[in-house]
Amino acid sequence: MSQEKFWVLFSKKVAAEASNDEIIELERLVQEHPEWQFAIQNLEDLWRHQPKPVDSLEAEDAYILHLNRINEQNIAFDDYKNEAPVYSLQRNKKWYWAAAILVIASTGLFALTQLNKGEKNNALASYVNEVSTRPGSKSKIQLPDGSMVWLNAGSKLTYTKDFGKKNREVVLTGEAFFDVTKNPEKPFLIQTNSINIKVLGTAFNVKAYPEDKQTETSLIRGNIEVTIKNRPNDKIFLSPSEKLVVENIVAIENYKNEKKQNSTSRPTIKESYSVASLVPKLSINKLKYSPVDSTVAETQWINNRLVFRDESFEELATRLERWYDVSIELKDASLEDARLNGIFQSETIVQALEALKISVPFSYEQKGNKITIYK
Repeated sequence: MSQEKFWVLFSKKVAAEASNDEIIELERLVQEHPEWQFAIQNLEDLWRHQPKPVDSLEAEDAYILHLNRINEQNIAFDDYKNEAPVYSLQRNKKWYWAAAILVIASTGLFALTQLNKGEKNNALASYVNEVSTRPGSKSKIQLPDGSMVWLNAGSKLTYTKDFGKKNREVVLTGEAFFDVTKNPEKPFLIQTNSINIKVLGTAFNVKAYPEDKQTETSLIRGNIEVTIKNRPNDKIFLSPSEKLVVENIVAIENYKNEKKQNSTSRPTIKESYSVASLVPKLSINKLKYSPVDSTVAETQWINNRLVFRDESFEELATRLERWYDVSIELKDASLEDARLNGIFQSETIVQALEALKISVPFSYEQKGNKITIYK
């Protein structure tokens, strides 16, 4: 009955009619099913913008109709038909209308999840938890071992459902801040596209978007061990307030793949040497703390602050895309290398662009979520 409980509790929450005990129970259910995080984010957005039904009878009819459709499609809904409801559905309640809207909207969402599982290896799909955030949003989750993870926009965290029993391994795409529960017997392992990280119990930030030029690891407290995938024999140990910057190896891997695809013969000695010489560059720097509040730029996104210091316009444009869920094109190459400093918190994308124009004069056009910037 966990999904039925979830629907009722979540509907009460978005309708602002949930008690403290119901909020606590909802949080417990979400912790037990972290794979629901992505659906929750989308449904909360939907509730804020979705017109509400004008008739409670219509809401009830819609609610029951879509539950029946879910059942007909053999989508698991905890056999709601065979058991008494956990809560009685009450007419003329705002949360009841919310339940009708959210169930309707989520039918396709959960159906898609189930269909994707059927198309893939069913055993693998049921064995893996995946939590993701879309551009413009963030998420905070608690792993089964008590470790906390904050996911930045456009990121994904994957781990097996037996996480914490035999090992503590996760795969990260994008950016996340980890506050890891200490367990010397089971090291916490993070895999990214370019590096692997091993910790026992610590707090640190990892920025590992595959499309970025660099992968960054910023250590706040504790110690971590980093292995670069293209240099497996080298281990790098970071101390608190240190930041490791590694050149992404995507270009290297693409180079290798292109050579394989475009050549039917064994690579020449010169070609082999060229590939081998493409070793990612790395550097270790000290984190810079703000003299005002002792914060570091690398972790301020958790507090909904986009901090950029001596950052190129090209790099900042990519971050703005994720932050505001927009697409930005720099039409003039001379703008790409312009260096910028600043902090955005509650500004809209238009306000952010107007502020940037003070430092670097430019013009821009916006059509929907597409923004074109030019001299």
